[in-house]
Amino acid sequence: MPLRAPRRDDAEAVVALIAARDTADFGRPDFTLEDLADEWGISEFDLARDAVVAETADGAIAGYAVVRRPGTFGAVDPAREGQGVGAELLEWCEARQRELGWKQHNTVIAAGNARAEALLADRGYRHIRSNWRMTLTLERPPVVPVVEGVSFRDIDVGADGQTLYELDRAAFASVAGTGPESLAAFTEEHLRAHDLDVSLTRVAERDSEIVGFALTRRWAEESAADVSILAVAPAEQGRGLGRALLSGVFARAHAAGLAEAQLSVAADNPKALRLYEGVGMRPRFQVDTYERPAG
Repeated sequence: MPLRAPRRDDAEAVVALIAARDTADFGRPDFTLEDLADEWGISEFDLARDAVVAETADGAIAGYAVVRRPGTFGAVDPAREGQGVGAELLEWCEARQRELGWKQHNTVIAAGNARAEALLADRGYRHIRSNWRMTLTLERPPVVPVVEGVSFRDIDVGADGQTLYELDRAAFASVAGTGPESLAAFTEEHLRAHDLDVSLTRVAERDSEIVGFALTRRWAEESAADVSILAVAPAEQGRGLGRALLSGVFARAHAAGLAEAQLSVAADNPKALRLYEGVGMRPRFQVDTYERPAG
């Protein structure tokens, strides 16, 4: 099936394809047109070279793939499975990764997608990591713990950006699958996201220094608050600051009338899992990362 670079007017068709894939894998869509606009709008992303669509003879889009750090993503129309579209997309992704100098071929699939798992196994990939989407129903406002010497405030996107970026890198330096990104990429992806909600985002300070933050998005269609980043300075970890930040987000989301809170976490991050399970969050679905040496 022919592959070509996406065009801007393909956006709605690409989102419809991803929504169909998400529904088949997770039972519900998990990506919007605004999400795609954010992804295609990042300055370090080259739409003509970093993404591809598979097009049928009648002009329908049967597959889509994108190469971005930390890993690639591909989606095949569930109605087109078994036609070799996934293999073509994977080969394109590997070629683009080699152009970019990646040392490892890396891709993400939904757990339980048997066709994708078989394709990756045939290509020599191995499963290296799982991530869970965790959720909590906001039935009642939580009690926000007090952390001695720490105060909480709203985010100042312009003034806080550099500090949040540096704290994020320090907090996740030892967590697998969280490779470094530039300040520009961090700013565009997180601080300028279309769905960032400053009223739900919380920043923690000790002695006027930022020591943690919970960057939160509002997903109106799902009536959900999504904590896209929860970061605590290494010296402050283990003191209850993460729980206080989360509880503060949950309290504001409940007051705003949102139905649930969500976040994603690596299954091999036991400290984070204990925290999220301790505040009542439970897994909704799982995505798996597969990898093999490039070449």
